[in-house]
Amino acid sequence: MRWHKALSASLMLGFVPLAAHGASWVQYWRQLDHSAYVQVGHGPVVVYDFFDPNCSYCPAPYKMEQQFIQEGRLTVRYVPVGFLTPSSLGKSAAILEAPNPPAALAVDMEGIMQNGTGGVRAIDPDAAARAGLQYNRSMLIETGVDIVPDLVFRLPDGHVGMIKGVFPDSVLRDIVYGRMP
Repeated sequence: MRWHKALSASLMLGFVPLAAHGASWVQYWRQLDHSAYVQVGHGPVVVYDFFDPNCSYCPAPYKMEQQFIQEGRLTVRYVPVGFLTPSSLGKSAAILEAPNPPAALAVDMEGIMQNGTGGVRAIDPDAAARAGLQYNRSMLIETGVDIVPDLVFRLPDGHVGMIKGVFPDSVLRDIVYGRMP
């Protein structure tokens, strides 16, 4: 296992083994397409960013990703997991069920950066959102990781990997430019 020291807090990032059922990362990548996510951007590089709407660390990768999204280099599929606090599930549902999910996600991330509590109000999830959030949580658990943020990526050569925790901007830059971080 390859580990790097993160720049922020005492979180570590690294490549993690896929925990459950002996699934390969390539199979896992295909399963991620069935998760409930909010897509932002239309770049050639696609990453899945697992987050919780109450996570104080999740805005850091969100902010880093915006530059590459605006440049047209990156597509981010934000995968809410909703487990950190009692309001996390309802806030995740509020983002997924919003008329404009990318805008609701942006409001939440801005709220976390400003006041630490996020910018959306929790709602009672409808059946589809509840099922999607349960699937998202199972996808996170399958990696053997129970923290957020987490970034799952696929390089042009087909290599699929995961970065757990907060990571330096050089890691995202490497992924966007098709290099192993």
